[in-house]
Amino acid sequence: MLPDRKPPREHLPARMLAGELTPRELAFRIHQRFGHELPLAERLANLDDDYDVLEYGDRTLAQVDAEVTAEALRLAQHPRVPTEPTDLPT
Repeated sequence: MLPDRKPPREHLPARMLAGELTPRELAFRIHQRFGHELPLAERLANLDDDYDVLEYGDRTLAQVDAEVTAEALRLAQHPRVPTEPTDLPT
C-alpha cells in the first residue's frame, strides 16, 4: 500500500462524513467489499442488510442512516493498527 493512501475502512467512512457518499452507499460498499468477514467493518455490513429489509420492520431510513453515521465516526477515529507485528513476543 502506498504511504499516502488510507485503507478502505478509514477512507470510505471519511468520504461519507465529508458528504461524498450517502450512509447507504458507505454501508453497501463496505458490505460488497468485505462481506461479514472483517470484524472491524461487520457492523456496516449488518446495517447494509438492515437497509434491505426496512419496509418489513419498524425502523426508519433516518434511524439506519444515523447508525451508519455513528459507525463511520467510530471507524474514522479508530486508532490505526499495524498490519505487521512490530515486536516479537518474548
